[in-house]
Amino acid sequence: MKKPREQDTVHAILTFLALHHIPAWHMRTGATKIGGRFIRFGAVGMADIIGVLPNYTGARAQRWIPGRFLGIEVKSTAGTVTPAQQSFLDQVNAAGGRAFVARSVDDVVRALGFPPSPTVGGQPISWATARRISKDGS
Repeated sequence: MKKPREQDTVHAILTFLALHHIPAWHMRTGATKIGGRFIRFGAVGMADIIGVLPNYTGARAQRWIPGRFLGIEVKSTAGTVTPAQQSFLDQVNAAGGRAFVARSVDDVVRALGFPPSPTVGGQPISWATARRISKDGS
């Protein structure tokens, strides 16, 4: 089985965040030369994924308060964080946001404090399926 590419992991994490109603975007940063001019886009070291973590008070839907900035630097299993990337993550965390390195969706689940996905026969299933199984017994 092929190792997932970094862009596959980015897509999986964005899908996970969307399923949990966490607004997030894939940030593309870099530089190019257009018409003889050097153009830089994005900030050096900026995380691959940025978003807004909703803050909940009480029973998770009672009252919303302002969200927190989210930054996720996605790396392959062999990828290393550059000093500029680490600096960006450190700045976000120091300012009260939440930023970390993720090599898989499981890293995001752990970092954001979600419970692990339910399984049946060792295979992950959705929470909706788990609720249906517990109600129906099937």
